[in-house]
This record gives sequence, C-alpha cells and structure tokens, in this order.
Amino acid sequence: MRKIWLYFSVGLICWHNSIAKAGVLTGEELTISIGNQQSWTGRNGTGNLSYYGCDRLNSCIYLTGGKITCRDGICRTVWQHQNYSYVLSSPITEAGISSPPPSTLTIYSDSQVVLEEELYPKPFDNLKSQN
Repeated sequence: MRKIWLYFSVGLICWHNSIAKAGVLTGEELTISIGNQQSWTGRNGTGNLSYYGCDRLNSCIYLTGGKITCRDGICRTVWQHQNYSYVLSSPITEAGISSPPPSTLTIYSDSQVVLEEELYPKPFDNLKSQN
C-alpha cells in the first residue's frame, strides 16, 4: 500500500509541476489558462480550478469548479457549463522534461464531441511584452 501511495504522490507532483509551469496552453484553435491549482487536495474528484479559454476569434469563456481525477497515467480536469463539459486530459510526466507531451482538451455538448484539440505549454517571454 505504501508503494502505491508513493507512486501516486510522485505522479501527482510531476503532473502538477508540468501544468503549473505551463500556465497557458495553446493549440491551433484555442488558448487556455488554468488557475487555482492549489485548490486540488491530491484526492480524486477535488479542486476548484478555473478555466479561461479563447478561440482564434477572441470568443472567450471563464469557468470555475474544475475537479481533477487521476488514473492510469492521465489526470483529467473537468468543468461543467450548461450542457457543455470541458475535459482537459494531461499525462503524468516526470518533472523537468524539456518537451512535455501535449494535453488534450475535449469539449462535449450533451455527450457529443464538439471539439478535441492537443494543447502545448506556451512559454512566457517577458521580452516580447516590453516592445
């Protein structure tokens, strides 16, 4: 039991580090930011993570109440809004990877997939913001 708990704890720390360092995830159609990650206790089904996402036409949505569940090497964060579900699936990775694998955002409407997109961490470059 201790070995399983240790593996689970290390995996969660690695997953949290990969998402927390990313801050912003971007793909061809969407850019999202995940906040309030410290609200997750490490137990499945907990958290109050926020989601701020915009498409290429600058149509944006802000959601709260995201809950995380980790199983089989994947952590999923789920937000609900009306009949839509936003599911961010992120592989558990080791801390310090130079090129972390993408996360996948799947948006459902009444159980039908509306959009599925791979999102990559977007590095912060404060030099660009000074121009």
